[in-house]
Amino acid sequence: MVATNRLTGHSPGFFSVYTLPPNQALTAEKQRLINARRNQAPAYRDTRALIQKKTRQLLAGLTLPQRRHLAVAAEDAAFLTGDARATGALPDKSVQLTVTSPPFLDVVDYAGDNWLRCWFNGLDAEAIGRGLSMPRTLAAWSDTMAGVFAELFRITSPGGFVAFEVGEIRRGKLKLDETVLPLGLGVGFKAHGVLLNAQSFTKTANIWGVHNNDKGTNSNRIVLFERD
Repeated sequence: MVATNRLTGHSPGFFSVYTLPPNQALTAEKQRLINARRNQAPAYRDTRALIQKKTRQLLAGLTLPQRRHLAVAAEDAAFLTGDARATGALPDKSVQLTVTSPPFLDVVDYAGDNWLRCWFNGLDAEAIGRGLSMPRTLAAWSDTMAGVFAELFRITSPGGFVAFEVGEIRRGKLKLDETVLPLGLGVGFKAHGVLLNAQSFTKTANIWGVHNNDKGTNSNRIVLFERD
């Protein structure tokens, strides 16, 4: 996972020469154009050293007891893939905490942006893309999320929480938390509120020609639910 995170970026801490933000991978052809424009050539990177350095950074804030807890949790941890509306491998009332962020309608090309990660891990990006829920309208998105919330309610234990993170889209005209809140309440959750994190974008936004709080998604809107 650390290696996958280090594939592309814009500093010597990544495997690549300068590219665009690390959460999007350009096609090889477009990367060659960047290389030509910047007069850059990929240099050798000690990938083992980079993986070790990033791993140390990720673990730096953990205490010894926390590391032990993680080791215990890893013994029966499960990595599942599939439709979030049908998680049959999870028993009823078995999950204490879900933290999730669904696709914000059709505003991101997940398959295209992650082609390099999929290639690196031996996955078929196009096949995965076809299986993603990417509704184009708010009504269709709401229908999909309603199914997700029904499944979340099934698997959440009494006293368990769901943190559902969305944002505002369509130049701020659609605030998806306003749709999410009634969906969660409708299946039986109670809501504790919405945490709004307004972002002041800097380097990443400027790369894309986006000025602060102008285009794109400029806030995290986390709706916190609890099952009684």
